[in-house]
Amino acid sequence: MLSARSRHLDVVVVGDDSHGLDERSLSAWLAGSTSVDHLDAGRITEGDVLLFARSHGRMRSQAPVFLTRSLCWTTIDGVPVISDEQLALQRLAALAPDPAVLASRLTDAEISLPVGLRSIWAGLHTLRPGEWLDSREASAPRAVRWWSPPAPDRSLAELTPVLSEAVEAALASRTGGRREVSADLSGGLDSTTLNFFLAGSRTRHHSLFLSSQNVANGDHVWADRAAAELGTHHVVVPYASVLPRLIDATTGTLGNTPEGPSIASVSAAAVPMLEDALAPTGSSLHLNGHAGDALFGPVTTILWSLLRSGDKGRVRQIRRQRLANRYPLVGTLRMLADRSTYADGLTRVAHADFARAEPELADHSRWVAMPRVHPALTDTAREHVRELAARERDEGRGPYSPDRTVHQIVQYLSVHGADVRRVNQARTPGAGLSFDSPYLDRRVVDACLALRIGDRARQYPVKPLLAAARPTRMSLDYFTRADKGDYSAEVFAHHRAATPLLRELFASGSVLEDLGLVSAGRIMQSISEYSVDGAEYRDLDQIAFTERWLRSLADPQPLAARTREGELTSSS
Repeated sequence: MLSARSRHLDVVVVGDDSHGLDERSLSAWLAGSTSVDHLDAGRITEGDVLLFARSHGRMRSQAPVFLTRSLCWTTIDGVPVISDEQLALQRLAALAPDPAVLASRLTDAEISLPVGLRSIWAGLHTLRPGEWLDSREASAPRAVRWWSPPAPDRSLAELTPVLSEAVEAALASRTGGRREVSADLSGGLDSTTLNFFLAGSRTRHHSLFLSSQNVANGDHVWADRAAAELGTHHVVVPYASVLPRLIDATTGTLGNTPEGPSIASVSAAAVPMLEDALAPTGSSLHLNGHAGDALFGPVTTILWSLLRSGDKGRVRQIRRQRLANRYPLVGTLRMLADRSTYADGLTRVAHADFARAEPELADHSRWVAMPRVHPALTDTAREHVRELAARERDEGRGPYSPDRTVHQIVQYLSVHGADVRRVNQARTPGAGLSFDSPYLDRRVVDACLALRIGDRARQYPVKPLLAAARPTRMSLDYFTRADKGDYSAEVFAHHRAATPLLRELFASGSVLEDLGLVSAGRIMQSISEYSVDGAEYRDLDQIAFTERWLRSLADPQPLAARTREGELTSSS
């Protein structure tokens, strides 16, 4: 914790990633500022760093842009109280789960709608990406936007050095002052490039690979090659070692999932395994490549945005990609002609029956893709999801960007930010290992989002901006590999391991059934049904996590047992 004071302002900074910042440099940064409105706090709030600035009866409370550590508030006895810990406020205010949010967590709605940013606890208010809280005495805090994504109007050549410097700066702010760090090295482009960047820092680093049961999965070849070229201490752990954690009785309970079940539940469940695997290395920070696919790859709205980009040759490029991906001509033309707004997309979800699937090409290129809803969810659960979409629309929130592709990327980044935050909440107290993704650093994000749509769509090689910005010692071979890692074997292995748990949870009634949200009989039927791509199995996993979390509410873990150093609970 650091603090500084000027004539007009008092500032407090909290977080492990405030390396390179001391009270002298904080005072120099604060000098000349006269109001909480005009602070360039985004330079400081990265990783897990929070900033609080007070002046003349007002307080500015700011978290990292994609909420890898976040803030929330509620009113207790007429007084607004702000915290970075949802469970602390829930217990102080005796808040109950929000039925609509709870129902949405049974689906994948948080991927396409910002409903994952809403708290599971009714009456608890949260931030959105790029917002800070403006508190004025006893008034309710007001969210103020301090960041918006840049327009996608800069060339790949112009942004190449910008991205390279941004990744280096993001790593420096996270690894400075640490003796040992570690990073995922999956063999994929995002984590491999991250390791090459990390090797250029002064911090000793270790790499981690989760090996697949599928002998045809070539990721291990590329991970081994990178580890050898970098000379890292390379830790290899079977992916199968995660499975016992996924079905462990303590996984997904209130104690290690205080913000409720979410699509981060599987990542959070793996934390004890990662802590055990990395303990011998002495690493205090484990980095991953989360958000890389969204930042560097072609998201599903890319052709819609490309047509409207004004880029030279865009029609020819669209035609080429349609043929390469075998998109039907009529379906492509309908997708390109779509003129619906963000509000229209929310209205579409608010009126959906979730029964008839639209072709993926059309659905996934909209402002808001339709959530996937498992057949076991009842009409009551579906109505809750519709209600949540209508609530989002009626609050008047617009898209993150006027460009559909930039909006979709920011939506994905918000999901990854929540994933990092929730993984850190699942840490074992005293284990000494935290988790982060440098690609969620604002400097990295700004560079990637500024890339012209035409340059982003031209994936030769794949992830062209990342390829251009890669460290010089990293071969382009990594970006031109013809194979791709296949982890479908792990999805099916997970389902086989989870089947006894699913039967135990739903064979003779459940909390979700008592709430009217699922049909236990339909779940029991689904357990033995075959899924071509494993999507239905992931839906069942999410339902099981939610059931286990609800059961844990009756016997919650004491708050003191899971509070980590530096967490704050304070009145505004």
